[in-house]
Amino acid sequence: MPNNHKLRRFRKVAARRQQHRCHYCGVPMWSKNPAAFAERYGLRLEDCGHFQCTAEHMVARRDGGTEHRNVVAACRHCNIARHEMETPLPADLYREHVQRAVAETRWPTAALLQSTEAEVPSGHR
Repeated sequence: MPNNHKLRRFRKVAARRQQHRCHYCGVPMWSKNPAAFAERYGLRLEDCGHFQCTAEHMVARRDGGTEHRNVVAACRHCNIARHEMETPLPADLYREHVQRAVAETRWPTAALLQSTEAEVPSGHR
């Protein structure tokens, strides 16, 4: 497992590459200031934890995933939800699953932002 400093750097690079949007559901994410994020999107501070930017390994290292090209930025909700599945889906299938749910307004993070009229990119609906 890469050290925390390396993983943090990979997450930052991925977040910039993804315009600070979750790889799976497309919602905006925060890295340092949940209070500013809450204010910007009209959310309660306690709801902002779902939108924290995390480093997500597309393929587990133990399964042969390389380090920097294998890391994407994902909101905390998507990252946790993927790994809490009884049988976690491969990253590409999980992304399809999430995007279908977003399109049907069944995905919690996208629904929470939509309820505050924040923008979820159309390519992720």
